[in-house]
This record gives sequence, C-alpha cells and structure tokens, in this order.
Amino acid sequence: MKVPIHKPVLVKEILSYIDFEKKRIFLDLTIGEGGHSYEIIKRMKEDSLLIGLDIDPDVLEVAKERLKTDNRRVILINDNYKNFPLVLKRLGIEKVDFMLLDLGFSSFHLRKGRGFSFNDDTSIDMRYRKNIRSGEYVINSLGEKELTHIFKTFGEIREAKKIARKIVQEREKAPITTGKRLKEIIESLYPAYMRKGSIHPATKVFQALRIYVNKELENLKTFLSSFQNYLNKNGVVEIISYHSLEDRMVKKRFLELEREGVIKVLTKKPITPQEEEIEDNIRSRSAKLRVAKKI
Repeated sequence: MKVPIHKPVLVKEILSYIDFEKKRIFLDLTIGEGGHSYEIIKRMKEDSLLIGLDIDPDVLEVAKERLKTDNRRVILINDNYKNFPLVLKRLGIEKVDFMLLDLGFSSFHLRKGRGFSFNDDTSIDMRYRKNIRSGEYVINSLGEKELTHIFKTFGEIREAKKIARKIVQEREKAPITTGKRLKEIIESLYPAYMRKGSIHPATKVFQALRIYVNKELENLKTFLSSFQNYLNKNGVVEIISYHSLEDRMVKKRFLELEREGVIKVLTKKPITPQEEEIEDNIRSRSAKLRVAKKI
C-alpha cells in the first residue's frame, strides 16, 4: 500500500496569525510529518526555536527527514502532547510564543498494518504507541453495552446499538481481526446507496475506535486545562479539530478563559477550508480552526 503524501490543512490561515518579525519559540504539539512546521521554519528568524512533539516514534522519523535540510534550530521529541509542560521543563523553557495543535491523524497512519483504514486487510491496531490496548482488542473483548457507548459517545452514531450488537454476533463466529472485515460487517447494516456516499458508514465507527483507543478526548482535556500558563503575553494558540466533540471542548474552554480575562479569542466562529483546498485534499473537509491570543 502506497502511503499518501500528507497535506497540512489550513496552512495560509494558520500562518496569518503568526508574527515572524521577532525571535520566537514555536511549539508544534502534534508535528506529524512536519507539514505545518516546515512552513513555519521557512519563515521564522534564524535565532528562533521550533519544538515539535509527536506520540508516534515512526512518524517522528518522517518529520526528522523532512526538516533535516534546514539550518535553523529545531528540536523534535517523541512524547504525547499532553505532557508538553514536562517537555518544556526538561528543556529549561518556561513559556512559548506560539502553540499549534492539529488533532487530525497523518496520512502516514493510513499505511497497511496500522489499522486506521477500513480498507486494511491486515489489522485493526489503531494505536499511535504500542503501550495501550489495540482496536482489535476493543472490538473482540468489550461487551455490547460498552461498544454502544464508544460508538455513540465518540462517533455520535445513531445506529450505535445496532452496530455493536452485530459486531458481537459476528465475532462469535470468528474473531474480527482486519479493518476490511469490520467494514463489511458495518456495511451489511446499511442499504447499498448509503455505502456510496461521500462519507462511508464505517468512517464514524473507525473514528470512534481511534479516539477511544488513544484516549484522545482525555488528552485534549488535559491540554486545555493548562496551556494558557505556558504562553507568553501576546502568544498565540491555534487548534485544529475534526470532530464536533473536540471542537465543542475547545470552544468552551476558550470562552471560559476569555471571560476570566486570560485570553482573547480571535476566531468567533471556527475557520474552515475553502472549496479549493477541499477539492485538493478531501480529508480537510471537516477541519475547524480556532485561534486565541494570551492577554
């Protein structure tokens, strides 16, 4: 399976909120393949610093390769973005001028064997790091009630109970070990015309599993609880979400901090991709960008 080249979303919009005229410390909390950071590094001052984090050690190697030709200061660290305060402490840095958090997953993860794609015939892994239980474990071990909760809560799927029941029935015949088989099980519950739409019926199930397996909402909650303490005055935070649950969490926290006089929200409504970007990169269609500045 050929790995698609990752296209960073909303690049122009993200760059438009950054002042590159002074020495800055940039923190890319989910650097992925380095798409956004590559554009930042091209523009930042020679004495500026970019710190890039990623929980996946494999994708971090891709970022290292992509950014290695640049002679400016770059530090890449394999860690979960929720741990950024500890990372900054180890580096002797109290605060930064810019934070970027992209909550999407990289095209790198669509490669065969990672389990993020429902066309994968080898795995339902879905883990960014191997120290947690896989998607395969979840699908084959949790009960109908637990699976229903996962699909309803993290996928906002109306047919959550029906899908969970079907999965439990099918795994009694044989363990569900591939994304392709899970996709076929889900497809069997929907009429043919719904399988050919822009969003496949299995999409939200795989999304819910990924969020649950990697504790993505818990990580975001941890980050939102303290990020403001690590931004310099006039420092900017930009968060890209792809799921309504994530976006609501970001919106709520930004408004809370604005009422407290800690930050100023710069995007009263989330910024979404233009039609041209969506046509060029269909995976950008659900991206929502919210931006705030430390007062």
